[in-house]
Amino acid sequence: MRELQYLSTAKLDDFYEQLRRGLTDRSVETEVGALGVSARVAFGGSGGTAAPTPAERLEQILGHLRKQCWARTWEPAACGHLGVGAWLEFRGFFRYGPAASDVGLRDAGVFSYASVEDGGCRHRDEEFCSNIEVVLCGSMQHVRDHREHPPTRMGSGSDWLHAMAADLVAREMHGDTTPPALLASTSPNDQEFAARSAYSMISHFYPTPGYLSGHARVLCNFPPGQLRHRLIVATPLYVESGSQPAPTVTNGPMSPTRRLERRWRWLRFRR
Repeated sequence: MRELQYLSTAKLDDFYEQLRRGLTDRSVETEVGALGVSARVAFGGSGGTAAPTPAERLEQILGHLRKQCWARTWEPAACGHLGVGAWLEFRGFFRYGPAASDVGLRDAGVFSYASVEDGGCRHRDEEFCSNIEVVLCGSMQHVRDHREHPPTRMGSGSDWLHAMAADLVAREMHGDTTPPALLASTSPNDQEFAARSAYSMISHFYPTPGYLSGHARVLCNFPPGQLRHRLIVATPLYVESGSQPAPTVTNGPMSPTRRLERRWRWLRFRR
């Protein structure tokens, strides 16, 4: 059984309804174009069967995404060309919690996640690093773990990202999963500044850590540069709590250097 920490029922309903309607081959190509593939999607059953539960709908959708979603955080080369609406599969260590605006500390029901920075980053040696940073923006109404999460400011300079996420929250309350309008009305430079400011705050100072996995729809994709990683902002369909991958077993005694390398590997996105 899945230990869901977050589930967007608006995205679930929207995606499942598209598949359930019995789309033709041509319409399927349009619907899943964001995945970069074409596929035939069909679900069995007659019109008299009981409506599937949210968990059943999610499993059907994930079966589709596992076959078609090719972009993953642990395969950095797969993420360079992701655009708005593309699907991203993620897993790794994150910090997360409710996010308040930096100006006025306004709580608009935004819930955010940020991947934990890789301790083995080659930027420290002034080399190019292919690691990927991820910020996930969702709605507090979709959080399912029922713990108390006090709001934390999103970070100085992050106001555009919070406003965009607040718009997303308001839209999903009415079942609207279209991209927020602020994506088209703000310059890419201003978007990137706000997103990187938020990432720095969330990944270092948000109180709750965890090893998480899931699928999310991309909102922004900012390229890497000197001393900075690629940063992807996305909105999650679901977030699942899980156990971190076990380290590789080696025979014989382990040197102190090898022991340190293994420790850092636990904190890295698998490639």
